[in-house]
Amino acid sequence: MKNNKDNFFGYIFILPFLILFVSFLLYPFGKLFYISFFEWNIMAVAMNPANAIYVGFENYYYLLAGEGVWFDISVFFTPIKITTFSILTISLFYLYTKEILKNNIGLIFFFFYAYLVYFVHGIQPTEDAYWNDDVFWKSIRNTMVMDFFSAYTITFLALLIAISTNHTGKIYIVIRTLFWATGGVGVAALSIVMTQIFSTYGGITSNFLNFFGFENFPILVNMNGSRFVIIFATVWWAISIPIMLFLAALQQIPEERYEAAKIDGATKSEMFWHITLPGIARMFLLVSLLQIISHWQIFGQANIITGGGPADATRTVVLMAYDYAFRDMEMGQGAAVSVILFFIIGFFVFIQFKTFRENE
Repeated sequence: MKNNKDNFFGYIFILPFLILFVSFLLYPFGKLFYISFFEWNIMAVAMNPANAIYVGFENYYYLLAGEGVWFDISVFFTPIKITTFSILTISLFYLYTKEILKNNIGLIFFFFYAYLVYFVHGIQPTEDAYWNDDVFWKSIRNTMVMDFFSAYTITFLALLIAISTNHTGKIYIVIRTLFWATGGVGVAALSIVMTQIFSTYGGITSNFLNFFGFENFPILVNMNGSRFVIIFATVWWAISIPIMLFLAALQQIPEERYEAAKIDGATKSEMFWHITLPGIARMFLLVSLLQIISHWQIFGQANIITGGGPADATRTVVLMAYDYAFRDMEMGQGAAVSVILFFIIGFFVFIQFKTFRENE
């Protein structure tokens, strides 16, 4: 009887959370799946709910299907593609021969994701082929590329900063505080500032180039330049928490390991590869996966800084869902894009839970 009474009061205490969870998360999430099977013009349905037309999987077919699409290997025979593949492969071979990859699932996943991002560029339609919605596949590729570079730039840079500032002293406290403060900036303010910095005319970068006698470079209307700006803005904005996580992991490594290694004559690089990196391997995996999951949802930066341009080069999956739902009023197709994004993120969440459970 006492257990039943305790359970009753336990449910009473969590009831407010359950009400909020069902009302603002579970129900909207279920509604999203429901809407994705309809031709749902948001204005027409608002006037009359009977205007919602059931179309089954047609929204998904329109996004995913195409004809004559194949893997074009010729796109990889460019200097930058060959150089990128060579650097990746040489790095993988070096880390493997040094047994640095052993028991470091975080680094293994880095190379897996890097090769995936690299080879996804080969999925191309033939001359007479088409996607039913080619912008959707562009947005998938754009998001994957920007997600990879922003997530792992943050991961590696945060690790470097954490190692550099993992010392006592007021100066290190100030430095850590400065990096921590970047996370408190709103995405709208961040995007406006970045737009002003990289503006072709009157921006800080253009004024800097003019000072040294160079012409303005239209970085925001250049395909790779606009992607760089969004990645740069994202890294600056989101690096604070990973630094703190790596600092916490570094401080859990016993100092005795380093002292023993010094006595044995180990160099600083050897201590990093064989003490520091294995000691933070779980945190490296956690930070990288959290960043990947988070940056698949890039929206504000792309919407405000570039608007998805130029030529859809920075159109992300979330921005496309927003445009479908609120620009074109096609809520059904916007919901379908969101559901596909849900399964993509779910894949990375599954990897996170799977790997951490196996490590435990």
